[in-house]
Amino acid sequence: MDECTLDHHFVFSVPASLTYPPLSPALLAAPGHPSCTPQRVTADYALFLIPMDSCGALRMVIGKTVIYILEIVNKVDSITLDYGTITRDSPARILVECRYKPGPPLVTTGYMTKIPSLGPGLQGQGVIGVQLRIAKDAHYSSFHAQYHAPLRTLLRQPLYLEVRLVNPPDLQVVLLVHYCVAYPRSGASMWVLLYKECPNPLDPAPHNVVLPSPESQTRRFTITTFQFIQKGKTYDLDQEVYFMCSTEACVPQDGPCLEGCLGQ
Repeated sequence: MDECTLDHHFVFSVPASLTYPPLSPALLAAPGHPSCTPQRVTADYALFLIPMDSCGALRMVIGKTVIYILEIVNKVDSITLDYGTITRDSPARILVECRYKPGPPLVTTGYMTKIPSLGPGLQGQGVIGVQLRIAKDAHYSSFHAQYHAPLRTLLRQPLYLEVRLVNPPDLQVVLLVHYCVAYPRSGASMWVLLYKECPNPLDPAPHNVVLPSPESQTRRFTITTFQFIQKGKTYDLDQEVYFMCSTEACVPQDGPCLEGCLGQ
């Protein structure tokens, strides 16, 4: 069921058991595109078939690889009463990623699921979580809360980001960062911040400052907000900008854990 087709379609299913309590598959859709709903819905899952040039899908080229990213969220029904708001739905956000590489047809698909908390399943033995967070200072002594309001910062001011493993089974596991991107909610553009753990070599005005990591399970880097905004162009600066990283947990005994600039 989960494929990136050669005619550029996302084909994937989302189980109701993704959250607890279970989500309603019929309430899943692409944000901002209410018509982008599942092709088929049952009580247990939703099946999607979506073209990669629609429903707000993001496209970027990193090296020789073309990557498409689609976001799916669920509508949370709520009842507002005098004493508060009641909901029985769990919020869920699913990012579906398809990669296309040149040469013989080579297509892979990956899933990155963001749920508000690490449930019991993620705390079990052998399952690792990955967290991307924003520090309040250059020393990474404290971090903004998960549910903080959108941050506001002046143009060309530093922003300190950290990617780390959560609940790793042992200290030998190495965190690899394939790439990190920034994109506005509209999806009108996407900026590649890191590629293979190094500043984007194709960026005409590099804005990444790589910092040494204290350990192999934590990666830290700084960006300047937002140098990629070019003078003379009109941008909707009221849009929120989101950050996302594609990562891998590597076990040295399974093979070499090659590191880029963040591992130096």
